Amino acid sequence: MDRMKLILHPVRMRVMLALANRVLTTQQLADLLPDVAQTTLYRHINLLLEGGILTVVRESKVRGTIERALTLTSGAGRIDMETSASLPPEQHEQLFTTLIASLLADFRRSLSHPQDGIPPAFYRQQRLYLTVEELQALNRQLDALFANFQDAARQATDANVRPWSFTGIVMPDAALPPANEEETDEADV
Repeated sequence: MDRMKLILHPVRMRVMLALANRVLTTQQLADLLPDVAQTTLYRHINLLLEGGILTVVRESKVRGTIERALTLTSGAGRIDMETSASLPPEQHEQLFTTLIASLLADFRRSLSHPQDGIPPAFYRQQRLYLTVEELQALNRQLDALFANFQDAARQATDANVRPWSFTGIVMPDAALPPANEEETDEADV
């Protein structure tokens, strides 16, 4: 199956997010995704394994069955700027719709399990004025910043550390023309 088709599925996207920067057994994944039927979950895990998106870290025998510990293959769940630029519009829309559906489901779960003093989410939209080179540099800087906080082992050593999901969506602001485009009709201000 094509890599993009593997990623473009709500259940597989949730599996990938759950396994980002940590190792979980299939049972732990099932516990994290209780709304996904176990047979459905295993089918999607196997598709992700076959596609190289997930990696088996270890296997152990548990009560007569082989239990696999899985992780997201390094870089496999990521769509870089070059790949993104080559996608046809309908694939972009499908990927974006899958992402938004996954975010909405996560947000609903967060709202249904409130925790004292912890907001269910916070969000913002910010307009930036960047060249393509500056956008690429910003992307690299964000990668470096996130790398400081992606080690799941931090949670084991500090009781105050908990997992947070950070989603960034960067797209051209179609409401405003680029600064170098000339206005053709000043009366339309």
